[in-house]
Amino acid sequence: MDIEKMRKWLEITNDYRESNFWSNVLKQKHPDEFFKEETCKPKFDIYQNETYNFIIIEIPGVNQEDLSINLISNTHLKINGKIKPILPLEMEMRRERVYGEFERVIELPEATQAHLMNIQIYNGLLHISYPRKFHNY
Repeated sequence: MDIEKMRKWLEITNDYRESNFWSNVLKQKHPDEFFKEETCKPKFDIYQNETYNFIIIEIPGVNQEDLSINLISNTHLKINGKIKPILPLEMEMRRERVYGEFERVIELPEATQAHLMNIQIYNGLLHISYPRKFHNY
């Protein structure tokens, strides 16, 4: 068991020094969940002006060849890829960033078609824009 897992375990056990320690701990989470690695789930923002919808997704360390973007329906965009560490993990002393494969499905604010989407990667951010549809009644 590594030191970080041991530290987390001690923090958890110190919170429950009552006689019903185990029942309180196990009510919170299944035992496997205490040491589960955090999964990659890129954060995103959605913006809108009069003519366009904009989606900005954090993908630091993702190379374009490790990224896949698919419009799975006219209102759902699926993004998956792999975040690779910059330096070898053997050199790691402390890590807060999450590495590995990710998948994110984003519900779009308005329907679109794939050919209308403009996609750019800049400074670790994925920029997606597409025109809004206006209905004349």
